[in-house]
Amino acid sequence: MKRKSLAVIGVGNMAKAIINGILDVGFPLNSIYLYDVNIAQSSSIVASNVYISESIKEAVSSADSVLISVKPQNYNEVLDRISETPSYRDKLYISIGAGISTDYIKDRLGDVAVLRVLPNLPIVIGKGVSVICRSNSVDTDDFKFVVDIFSSAGSVIDIDESQMNPIIGVTSSSPAYVFKFIEAICEGAALQGIDSPALKTAVCDMIIGSALMLRESDRSPSELVSAVASKGGTTERAISKLNEYDFSKGIVEAMKACTARADELGAKKE
Repeated sequence: MKRKSLAVIGVGNMAKAIINGILDVGFPLNSIYLYDVNIAQSSSIVASNVYISESIKEAVSSADSVLISVKPQNYNEVLDRISETPSYRDKLYISIGAGISTDYIKDRLGDVAVLRVLPNLPIVIGKGVSVICRSNSVDTDDFKFVVDIFSSAGSVIDIDESQMNPIIGVTSSSPAYVFKFIEAICEGAALQGIDSPALKTAVCDMIIGSALMLRESDRSPSELVSAVASKGGTTERAISKLNEYDFSKGIVEAMKACTARADELGAKKE
């Protein structure tokens, strides 16, 4: 592996999860350099090969790969600071900003090696899904390096960049749909007088079990719906009510809204 060190610019929850995944699996990095405007964010990660940098320039200068983990509106400033760093063109850049294209980064840094990654929130417990696309300037070794980093905290899929904005609503924003669904079930239980401290755990276990059953089955989601909803039974009545409120359409429209917002964020950066 030719990449031996990593600079992390922006040490929020996602970045911490990625770093902790690297540390937990003993990923072969000699050094990790952290920079955040709030030094307390960086100071919360303690390991023998983790160092706190005082500036973006210092962090980038010290490493041969760079994870950019800041809000989309802060990319201009961060890329400006990176471009002032000696030998910045020799680095591998990993960007996790929603709506930030690889072309946008190359327009400001030149023809650098850059990969765009979209991790989701469950990465913080090592159960994330990270979507990766690469530009033509990234070789096989660098691509594998990034895949291995994100695999340390969950699963990874590789898609074309043209699909990166639409997939936000599929993997990145979708945990919020699941949390909203669980919240609604718990509210429905409370309205019917069910008040148990174990309820949230039970509902979460139901979600996990259902998802695992679908993943391991050769049947489609609709076939499993039919398997639960026997004719004239309680589940059939419940599904009828969901259809009345057009549950599926609501999810589809939510996903479209995710893509539209990602397109807007990207357009503002052009």
